[in-house]
Amino acid sequence: MGRIVLRYFSVFVGVALTLATFCGLAGELWWRFELLDHFRWQYCWLLGFPLLMGLGQRQRWSLIWLVPLAVNGALILPLAWPPGILLQSSFLQPSTEQSGLTILHANIDHTNGQPTQAIEYVNSQVADIVFLQEITPTTLPLIVEQLTNYRLVAAEPKTNSHGSAMFVPLESSLVIVQKNIIQVPNYSQRPLLTVDVEFGDRMLSLMSVHITRPGTPGASAFQNVEFQAVADWAQRQRLAGKSVVVIGDFNSTPWSQRIRQMLIRGGLRNSQQGWVWQMTWPGDLPVFFQIAIDHCLHSPDLMTQKRWTGPYIGSDHLPLTVKLSG
Repeated sequence: MGRIVLRYFSVFVGVALTLATFCGLAGELWWRFELLDHFRWQYCWLLGFPLLMGLGQRQRWSLIWLVPLAVNGALILPLAWPPGILLQSSFLQPSTEQSGLTILHANIDHTNGQPTQAIEYVNSQVADIVFLQEITPTTLPLIVEQLTNYRLVAAEPKTNSHGSAMFVPLESSLVIVQKNIIQVPNYSQRPLLTVDVEFGDRMLSLMSVHITRPGTPGASAFQNVEFQAVADWAQRQRLAGKSVVVIGDFNSTPWSQRIRQMLIRGGLRNSQQGWVWQMTWPGDLPVFFQIAIDHCLHSPDLMTQKRWTGPYIGSDHLPLTVKLSG
C-alpha cells in the first residue's frame, strides 16, 4: 500500500513540475506564470525524484520526465560556461594591463534596525566600491559610524525598501566624475543611485538598481517596464562612449525571460556567466532552496575576473561581489 501511494505521489510531483516548467515559459500571458520562471534550478533537482522512482520500478514511460528536465537545463546550463570560452570566439580579448575594479553589493534589509553583521562583513572585505540597499534614516548613521574602513559618497535613505548608499575605501584614489539620484522610468517612486567614475582610460557609468518585486499584477507589469527602462539607460550610456555596470537586487532570476530580454535590449552581459550556482535569496536557506536575484550586468567591453557571494549577514539576501576588468 505504501509503495502504491509513493508511486502515485511521484507521478503527481512529475506532472506538477512539468506544468510549472512549461507554464513558466508563458509569463507574458499571466503574471503568475512569470513567477514560475524563476525556480528552474529547483525543478531540475526535484524532477530527479519521479524519474528515479519510475526507473527503479522499471517503468519506461517515466523517461518522459526527461523532457521538462531538458527544458529547464537548456535555460540554466548556458550560464555554466566560463566567460573565457565565450571570449575565445570573440574579437574582444581581456586586457592584461588594466587592473580590476571590485564592486560589492549588499541588500541589508530595511526591517533590520541593527545591521551589525552586514557592517562587519563589509568592513572585512576589500572593495573599490560598495553599494548598500534598503538603507533607512535610522540605519544610515549607524553604518557611517561603524563602517570604519569606508567613507560615504552618496546616500538616499528611505523608510521603506527603496533607500541606497555608496561607499568607497577611506584612501580611495577612485576619481568620481559625477553622482546622481534618478528615477527609471522618470515616474518611478524608486530613487536609483548612479555614478560615473574614471576606470583606466575610459569612463564607467554604474547604477545601483532595486527592481520592484512582482507580487501583484500591477507590480509585475511595472517590473517589466523597469527592466526596459534600465536597459534603455544602459544603452544610452554605451552610445555616449561609456562602459556600463548595473548591479543590485533585480527580483528576477538570470534564466527568466525578462532578464534575457533586458540583456539583449541593453547590450549587456551577465557577470554570472561561469558562476551559475551563485544564489542569493533567501539568504538563510540552503542553496537547494535559493534562487539568484542579485546580479551584476555589464557592457561587453568589460570582463568578469571573479565573482562570489558572501555569507548570511542578517538580511534576506546574500551579498554579491564582482571583480571587473577592461
